[in-house]
Amino acid sequence: MELFFFWASWACAAARPQDVVNEAALTGGLLAAPVSYTNNWPAEELIANRPSGEIIVWSVISFVLLLAGIALLAWYYAVLNKKHGDDPNPPDTDPLLPLKPTPSMRATIKFFWVVVALFLLQIGMGALTAHYGVEGQGFYGIPLADYLPYSVTRTWHLQCAIFWIATAWLATGLFIAPAVSGYEPPWQRAGVNFLFVCLLIIVAGTLFGTWYATRQEMGLTMNFWFGHQGYEYVDLGRFWQIFLFIGLILWFLLMTRALWPAVKIPNDSRQLLIMFLLSTAAIAMFYGAGLMWQQQTHLAIAEYWRWWVVHLWVEGFFEVFATVVIAFLFTRLELLRVRIATFAVIFSTIVFLTGGIIGTFHHLYFTGTSVSVLSLGAVFSALEVVPYILIAFEVLQNLSIAKIQGWVQDYRVIIYFFVAVAFWNLVGAGLFGFFINPPIALYYMQGLNTTPVHAHTALFGVYGMLGLALMLFCFKAYDPSRKWNIHILMFGFWALNIGLILEVLLSLLPVGLLQTWASVEHGLWYARSAEFLQTDLMSLLRWMRMIGDTVFAVGALAIGIFVVGLKLGWSYRKNGTTVH
Repeated sequence: MELFFFWASWACAAARPQDVVNEAALTGGLLAAPVSYTNNWPAEELIANRPSGEIIVWSVISFVLLLAGIALLAWYYAVLNKKHGDDPNPPDTDPLLPLKPTPSMRATIKFFWVVVALFLLQIGMGALTAHYGVEGQGFYGIPLADYLPYSVTRTWHLQCAIFWIATAWLATGLFIAPAVSGYEPPWQRAGVNFLFVCLLIIVAGTLFGTWYATRQEMGLTMNFWFGHQGYEYVDLGRFWQIFLFIGLILWFLLMTRALWPAVKIPNDSRQLLIMFLLSTAAIAMFYGAGLMWQQQTHLAIAEYWRWWVVHLWVEGFFEVFATVVIAFLFTRLELLRVRIATFAVIFSTIVFLTGGIIGTFHHLYFTGTSVSVLSLGAVFSALEVVPYILIAFEVLQNLSIAKIQGWVQDYRVIIYFFVAVAFWNLVGAGLFGFFINPPIALYYMQGLNTTPVHAHTALFGVYGMLGLALMLFCFKAYDPSRKWNIHILMFGFWALNIGLILEVLLSLLPVGLLQTWASVEHGLWYARSAEFLQTDLMSLLRWMRMIGDTVFAVGALAIGIFVVGLKLGWSYRKNGTTVH
């Protein structure tokens, strides 16, 4: 522990050799002021740690490039993309009516029951974690932290989110693959059932392992393999990591064998199917970046690969999959022409990944990297936001589709979830993401509550909403002839979105902004200190989160009640069983 503090302090304070700095900054020897190995982070006047010139200059450049990129993309859409004429022209009847679920498609339905259970568990753990922020170790006087400490509830909150969102996406892929190809491969149902059993073992093993690790009864090696690694998003033990990676590969193989007959047919849908398969392959393979460190790997190297998982796997290829699958479902409903959808998917993917891959460098500004990394990260992190301008047009398009009369009205609430995905993509991933990504922003905001603002609105707002939309689509496609009673489902939709907005505006964002102010005025140490965080105002703002959390939790419960009603019958209309 003493060595860790020594080397961390040394890296933050020791000046780099001047020639290294000059070469990295490409200034030809003109750079005079030395910087530390962390580029003078964190701010501390006692050792003259202040934002360097590069941090400020590259931040300004990133702002200018963001505006230029948005202007160019808006011009492109207005001048060129309109020639495609992508107004929806739906058929007279629901294209899914002739669909007959295959045995493997029926086997995927149970995945969604796990999705709902993990969704509700995640919300409960999130509420408990937030409550610990105001009451410390208790829950309204009950010493609950003795059994479920903060480290466990916070880990479960995030791990359950990743598990239920990924499960919804994986199950959707397994459901629609045979529907698209019209081919049920031999032993496909057995493969789906085997994958389901693996999922249960991984989830149960991970949750138990991360809890048992906090009991301090596992050795360090056992903790690494079966307990809690301590790295956010990859907290699970290495054994469970490997198990999950194998499960993702199995999922990809099951998807490929079901879709391959359709991929081989030369028609308009082929390119979109290939993109769909490539996005599933990327999700399966890029999780493997989390296996690139070992128990004794240097912290800086382990963090580097962890950000591959967080940024490229979660924020990058999940985004590609989301883009592909939404376009794919709309084409299956014949609400979007395949040619238009394929063009939009390929174009969006190129733009997303152009900024996203190199934009990963914004996680490396202050990890001992050169100024060239700072410059590339600043530029491409700004460009990451550019494609989100297209989301505004997607919102309008989806809303126009939702207003179409006839059988499309039976999918209205599902389309609303897609609208929410687009909205939170623009706000949560785009605006709140860029809010914390420029070098000067991260210099003061890193490790503050501005990060949870981005995390909540992007992870749940985008991927969570999409997971729920995909789950509902599969339930609807499973029996499209039966009409839903959507009142409680619509209530759940609005409660989830309004609750998320209230969480951010009443609590997370104000706390983060006040912390940022304190960080700029006094230093990061003060913004994270108990002296500042336990003031009356900060405590009130944390209590205010209870309003949004309650509304959100009620919405989640409504979604759960609706899904249970699909099994027990109360979620269907009694006055008619067929669509228009």
